[in-house]
Amino acid sequence: RLTDDEICHELVLFMLAGHDTTSTTLCYSLWALGRNPDIEARLYDEVVALGERTLTPEDVPRLEYTVRVLRESLRLCPPASATTRMLHADIAVDGYRAAAGTMAVINFYVMHRDPALWDDPMTFDPDRFTAERSAGRNRWQYLPFGGGPRSCVGDHFAMLEAALALATLVRAAHIESLYDDFPVETPFTVVAAEPVRARITRRKPT
Repeated sequence: RLTDDEICHELVLFMLAGHDTTSTTLCYSLWALGRNPDIEARLYDEVVALGERTLTPEDVPRLEYTVRVLRESLRLCPPASATTRMLHADIAVDGYRAAAGTMAVINFYVMHRDPALWDDPMTFDPDRFTAERSAGRNRWQYLPFGGGPRSCVGDHFAMLEAALALATLVRAAHIESLYDDFPVETPFTVVAAEPVRARITRRKPT
């Protein structure tokens, strides 16, 4: 059983992990949409087809393109840029021996941009996550939430809230990014290193 202090510590961790990460994902997604008006228009068309009512979790299965936009944002800008794992056996990595007991770092940020793993990796292309193009993809080359028994416990909730938030924002406003770059830093999770400026235009009701 968990003590009261342990429960409090877990709650603080959940709030921290669920705040910075989701906000970075939404910020990067909006910046990317603001640089790709054709992608933004496609997402907008998907959202307005659901009407003007408040979106709910039951709408997420109908926001397939919105979710693909988020997945592509998580590929290029994973808020958790890396993780560590303790090796339980000797392994060879690129000709080098890593001994059991070594603490290994898996860099998701670099892996998600590796041209050996991704076609045209620096292009923002949500359709790379269609079922057809995802077929045969190695499970371990895309790990925005980590993988295995210690993967992120909040992955499903994060995608749910991010999809509803992004769809609601794009339905309400058009974004035009004013910068060609999205600067990042990693004090703990990946965050924008400076304000990411954009021109926001409120949309007229459909």
